[in-house]
Amino acid sequence: MLREVCRDVSIEPNLLPMDGEQLQYRTANEARVDVSARGFWTREQRAFMDIRIFDPMAACHRGISLEAAHQRNEQEKIRAYGDMIQHVDQGSFTLLVFTTSGGMGPKSKCFYSRLADVIQKRSTSQGATLSPG
Repeated sequence: MLREVCRDVSIEPNLLPMDGEQLQYRTANEARVDVSARGFWTREQRAFMDIRIFDPMAACHRGISLEAAHQRNEQEKIRAYGDMIQHVDQGSFTLLVFTTSGGMGPKSKCFYSRLADVIQKRSTSQGATLSPG
């Protein structure tokens, strides 16, 4: 669906190597995320998305709310990639966190809402140009 509304969509793109940048969290030098696309959130800016699926019934999530489990998983990914993408790649970073039972975290809901809006706007504008006058 991203290819319908964005340019330069890439699967598992490598992030730019760090060149002396000092980041808050330690990041692997040859890091990669799951998807990137140009122009998703901001015109011409590259958006990077990383996907995580977790089992909310796993032992590590027992005793915490589903909301807290989503937040924990999001924070782990932000620590791994957020600073690097923002400061080195000059892009935006969106986490797509899902549960094994089909639930999605707040940032994932925001992403899919934006995707639906962009697809709808694009189809509306194409329909307007294709309509007989």
